Amino acid sequence: MKYDSPTLKFSISGLRGVYPADISPDKWVEYVRAFSATLPAGAIAIARDARATGPALINIAAGVLTLLGREVHDLGLVPTPTIKAYVKAKKLAGGLMVSASHNPAEYNALKFIGKDGFFFDAAANARFSEALDGWAEWGSYKVQGKIVAAHDAAIALHAASIAKVVKKPKRRLKVVIDPVGSCGGEIAVYLLKKLGVKFEAIHLAETNEFPRPPEPTAEALGKLGAAVRKHKADIGFAFDPDADRLSLVDEKGRAIGEEYTLPLAILAAAKPGGVIVANLSTSMLTESAARLKKCKFVRSTVGEANVVAEMLRTKSLFGGEGNGGVINARVPSFGRDALTGMAHVLALVASAKKPLSFWVASLPRFQMVKAVRKGVSAEAIEAAAQKAMAIVDGAKLDTRDGSHISGKIAGSPVWIHLRASNTEPVVRIIAEAASQKEIDIMLKAIDL
Repeated sequence: MKYDSPTLKFSISGLRGVYPADISPDKWVEYVRAFSATLPAGAIAIARDARATGPALINIAAGVLTLLGREVHDLGLVPTPTIKAYVKAKKLAGGLMVSASHNPAEYNALKFIGKDGFFFDAAANARFSEALDGWAEWGSYKVQGKIVAAHDAAIALHAASIAKVVKKPKRRLKVVIDPVGSCGGEIAVYLLKKLGVKFEAIHLAETNEFPRPPEPTAEALGKLGAAVRKHKADIGFAFDPDADRLSLVDEKGRAIGEEYTLPLAILAAAKPGGVIVANLSTSMLTESAARLKKCKFVRSTVGEANVVAEMLRTKSLFGGEGNGGVINARVPSFGRDALTGMAHVLALVASAKKPLSFWVASLPRFQMVKAVRKGVSAEAIEAAAQKAMAIVDGAKLDTRDGSHISGKIAGSPVWIHLRASNTEPVVRIIAEAASQKEIDIMLKAIDL
């Protein structure tokens, strides 16, 4: 690709970097031109999260695209799954989401959406890279495009599509939402009203300074837990800045961790005999939920686009990622969707009149550790994988995405995943086992 920087990441998750080193206005113009050159003729949707650089960057994108002769549907501040659903439903040429998801505030990104509402796959990314390295032709003055305001229409479309698929809760519930001052707040309120759910909210107003860490890990949700207890709510829902990830707080105000979101949604919605797809870094909780629902379980490489590709290949209707990303193929977003996940969890808790903590307790207990390392070479990762293989009984090595080793230690199932991040210049280490003892054994062995 034309530009090279330690913080500029171009992958299946889009093009992501730091402003202004990687995402400067002049580079942004080139990125948007190359994106347009990758798509067929037709209208393009654009949207953003609440990052400080978002409004200006989305305006630049709109200007570039109209000068290239495109009709631009400006959705404004809406979630990533909302623009994906809109592109799919309206049969547009594509969409551009300006959001760096869970990354720190100094980052921003282009999430590339194709004409079918799916994120770019490897082939589309290769075409983008070729266009960026080459030359994208400007349109003439006579074919100048136009901008269409589509914010309200997009929110109504996405919410209606979820309500059509997920049944309205059978009993009245009260929840607290935490959209981290970004794009998930407005549509969450809209959807909850549509579903007849009473709610309170924290961090609802748009702000370009995240009021908590943007990644909705359990450690980041202290205020949401306190709000759940204060309002005697049934559930707390926390989003990341572009609302494709969902984390939960139970009725006691305890943050249960984002790894529970997908398995609970599976318990709510998966049909027996179906196929569930999750990535290599997803907890064994999800496999356990699939087993309880009598579904086949398949793992894909990490990244929403990779999970969706495997779902299409296996004709799966349900899947996701352990970072809180729920994917229901029947919703036109057909990707990680916090709003769809929220609706499924609501339906689960309302269906049997059991609290969220009951459903959490119905799943097996595992321990998971997630860590990052900087400056780790590919050779060091390979060496660490071999060390893990040596101490795991019946070890199986999956090299589709870094090194994923699974097997048993002292008769208990374990796995460890070592891989370069798609979104940051780090190596991610994720390990899971029945107890911390087995995890410590693996982490000590790999010595990273």
